[in-house]
Amino acid sequence: MRASLLACLAAAAACGDSDPAVPVDSAATADAPYDTATCQILGFYGDLGTKVGSTSLGPTTSTIVLDPGPPRDSFLLKLNTGKGVFAAGLATGTFTLAGADLDFSNCGACISIVADIGMMGPGKFYFATAGMLTLTATQPPAGSIQGVTFHEVTSAGAVVPGGCVARIDRMAFSTQ
Repeated sequence: MRASLLACLAAAAACGDSDPAVPVDSAATADAPYDTATCQILGFYGDLGTKVGSTSLGPTTSTIVLDPGPPRDSFLLKLNTGKGVFAAGLATGTFTLAGADLDFSNCGACISIVADIGMMGPGKFYFATAGMLTLTATQPPAGSIQGVTFHEVTSAGAVVPGGCVARIDRMAFSTQ
């Protein structure tokens, strides 16, 4: 699974041993200064409205450009049957991101942000630490996310101690 997710993250960068999840630092707020130069992303996205993504990484993925850059930042949703909330198979519905879905190696609903994708690959990776996912379709994915928080991780999925955090309050999405 780790190799599969890493391949997706690497492919997202080219195109478009995991530690447990670490909660987002509660001291960070949308009103606090955010170091976009260090973190390489906006950080606190708020309500992004409706976005359209692509399935360039497979029929159960959605890659959505958050910032066209250059370098660009992308949101990546990957649905893995047999893992996390999809242990019994892919399904529509509303899912709380918890347990295995916060584990880079075992997630069924894998949600990440890939930052500063340029000619040399991505600058940083962020992985979900909490939130809600509602799916109205799985192939291709469509639905929405709400209150999704992220923590900076290494390319192998390990949480970066003291790393940057991010949050998307809401985003509806469809995938072409």
